[in-house]
Amino acid sequence: MIALLFTLALVSPFVGVLVLGRLAVHLVVTVRRRSAADLLGAGTFLLAALLALCAAGSVYIWGVSYGVYVLDPDEVCGYAQWGEHEKTVVWESSFPLSVHCADHPGDPGGRQLIPGWVNPAFVAAAATAALCTCAAPFAAVLRRKAPGGRTATPSGVADPSGVADPSA
Repeated sequence: MIALLFTLALVSPFVGVLVLGRLAVHLVVTVRRRSAADLLGAGTFLLAALLALCAAGSVYIWGVSYGVYVLDPDEVCGYAQWGEHEKTVVWESSFPLSVHCADHPGDPGGRQLIPGWVNPAFVAAAATAALCTCAAPFAAVLRRKAPGGRTATPSGVADPSGVADPSA
């Protein structure tokens, strides 16, 4: 399990860059075609969800590996800085990501080893991934409501209303 998580951690930033490139190409082509409805496709939502998921994984792994804290927080906390006496790891948490160095729980002189922006960035990216994933099944509805959106009937299929096209 640890090996799988480590592999995913190493691959996440690279996959994120590839997905970002694919999403950028899709957006540029869609804008050049002047087709707003294509921006609301399920594929766009799923690419955005995958990109947000890669960002969440990258932020989380960066927070875990910040400095040398992932290697041995006990050693880092035991190192006396700026005239402090040695502290011990009082509390570690995987979510929210946290490592507190203090003498005892609730010690006001304790310090947090993980940067403060890591947890909010992770939650925002994970929530964005979840929202984009949940929006993907409703892409057809969004496309129909968009200006110049596509109809529900695919091309090459007879009109279900039975009325012939007068321009044909």
